Amino acid sequence: MEQITIALTVIAGLAMGAINNVAGGAGVIGLLALEYGFGLPLETANPSTRLAAVAIGTFACIGFIRAGHKIPKSAFAQALMALPGALIGAQLAIGLPAMVFRSYLAAIMALLLWQQLRGIKPSPEPGAFWLRALGCFVIGLHMGYVQVGTGLVATLVLAKAYDGNLLAVNAAKCIVVIVTAAASTATMAIAGAVSWTPAIALAVGAGAGSYWASHWSVKQGPSALRRVIIVIAALTLLEQLRQIALLLV
Repeated sequence: MEQITIALTVIAGLAMGAINNVAGGAGVIGLLALEYGFGLPLETANPSTRLAAVAIGTFACIGFIRAGHKIPKSAFAQALMALPGALIGAQLAIGLPAMVFRSYLAAIMALLLWQQLRGIKPSPEPGAFWLRALGCFVIGLHMGYVQVGTGLVATLVLAKAYDGNLLAVNAAKCIVVIVTAAASTATMAIAGAVSWTPAIALAVGAGAGSYWASHWSVKQGPSALRRVIIVIAALTLLEQLRQIALLLV
């Protein structure tokens, strides 16, 4: 029975990796697989998705490079600025209640939907350094605390830096995801919050799905990515509202 659960978790990881590479928000698939497949409580399921995030970022980076798309040099500086947030967020994930988690994620998805439906206007001004640093810190904080939707938050924050070019944003965010996910995984592993068998099964599928999707996104271009982002953000928002309603009953 456990072998079937592991196999289904790998399949869930494939979907999670592919969608997260293209847009983001599919961490909810991995979260549901660990909660309902392995019966893990949110306090364990949430930290156990971080290893899959490391795999997604790593194989996305490899896939982009092999597809002939360069990783922006600025992504490495953005990842370093995000690192402190990831360490703080991981500590919050261990201690805060489920209602805070669900409410925060619903708010982030609503904000991203508003941004994408409104449209991103290219700007020649990258913004003040402290604003860019704060935005990257928020990406790291989100990865450490929630993980679900980190790609969407990265899109929200990095879109202006890359003039709304979602393909460039996707290439940059894979570096940010690798650094922040690795930091939060290490923090949660030290705290004993990670369930390793489900985490590894999810990561195997997520890495494969992410690698495949990196080729797809390079071929399809930015316009296709925007449509996927809108759909995933809407579905994730609805799922969190459902979970909040269940907690209130």
